[in-house]
Amino acid sequence: MTRPEISRASLRSRDRNPAFQEQWHAQVVAIVELLLASGKLDPEDWSQALGAELEKRARAGETDDDATYYGAFKAALELVLDRTGIASYSEVDRRESAWRQAYLSTPHGRPVALPG
Repeated sequence: MTRPEISRASLRSRDRNPAFQEQWHAQVVAIVELLLASGKLDPEDWSQALGAELEKRARAGETDDDATYYGAFKAALELVLDRTGIASYSEVDRRESAWRQAYLSTPHGRPVALPG
């Protein structure tokens, strides 16, 4: 199966509802897919990080739902980015703050743009 086939298949679910409940769920999965495809993330390292994060949340009694899964997915991604040097926690926090400020200050209907 080629990457485009995988991507198209992952956007649908059997009951014809969107596969992702929130836009950021799709975005974080896409980021990981791109990093894996480009070789910047090691698949085994990624799998172990995600598994450990999910296990941590299960031990903490979190519910087995989309919010828990994608929260773990995002946390595992941030951990792996920091550990591999792709992006530090401080850089991720800085970019998140820049995006938040950009979308909060962008008029409705206009494209969000990050400052230079």
